Amino acid sequence: MTETIVRPPRLEERGSFYQVYDTGVPNVDQLTFDGFSRWWNRSKVQGDLPTLWRVAVVKDKIVGVAINAVLDSLRWGAIWELVVDQEWRNKGIGTSLVQESERALLKRNPNLTHFVVGVKMHNPRAIPFIERLGYGIQSLVLRLDGDAIATLPERNLDVNIARLDDISTLLHLIPDTYWGHRDHNMLEFSIRGGNCYVMRERSSNTVVGFVRLEYDQEHEDSTVITFSYKPGYGVEVVDAAIEEVATKKAIFWVQDRHEDILDHFYAEGFKKAEAEFVARKRVRNIL
Repeated sequence: MTETIVRPPRLEERGSFYQVYDTGVPNVDQLTFDGFSRWWNRSKVQGDLPTLWRVAVVKDKIVGVAINAVLDSLRWGAIWELVVDQEWRNKGIGTSLVQESERALLKRNPNLTHFVVGVKMHNPRAIPFIERLGYGIQSLVLRLDGDAIATLPERNLDVNIARLDDISTLLHLIPDTYWGHRDHNMLEFSIRGGNCYVMRERSSNTVVGFVRLEYDQEHEDSTVITFSYKPGYGVEVVDAAIEEVATKKAIFWVQDRHEDILDHFYAEGFKKAEAEFVARKRVRNIL
């Protein structure tokens, strides 16, 4: 039996890592090499590349990859992307990558309560695999695409550029529309990167929302919007975010439990473009 080694990627393996990652499309997010390189470089700077990213190697050849992230405020360890080259599937490599990823995540934060993994809805064959590893489906996250309408009803929110000293307030907003938005480090990274806005109710000056706009390199003339909000203000925050979009299209990821927001999107003509299940497993001491 050929030995499989799971380890952190080396800096010179970026191209090989991407080649394997790209074999996983459409079951992972489609990225150009430039888009992937930005993710790689950001993770290298943050220290995640050696501590959380993993490769499975057989005879010095990368045959599987895992990209992981710790969501400290939620106390979740996320296996963000997982790919095994097609020729090497059904040989236990995916299982080894998951198990080593769990160890790396727990080593990074021993106080994690859950591991989570996303499974594209069009990839049902992955569900038995993650269930064998102890994961259970918890929710569905929908990607909704629609027009960035320029003319909207008069709003009651003031929109300002987000600042680092806003973070303590933003941590109390509901983050579930997109994983990890309540995480201090992710908020700081987002705000430093620009295109982040804080929404305040005009009459009380109360912070009721936070959004980040990111031009999508993979979809023509589109902006991805991630957001958090104070209960009762989700729809207003969404509408205010759309007004800030300079592209023709807007893309949102929303958990299925946010029914009022989803109902609003559908009424405004947004369509489901993609969806993935969120599977979760309670952490037990595996170090």
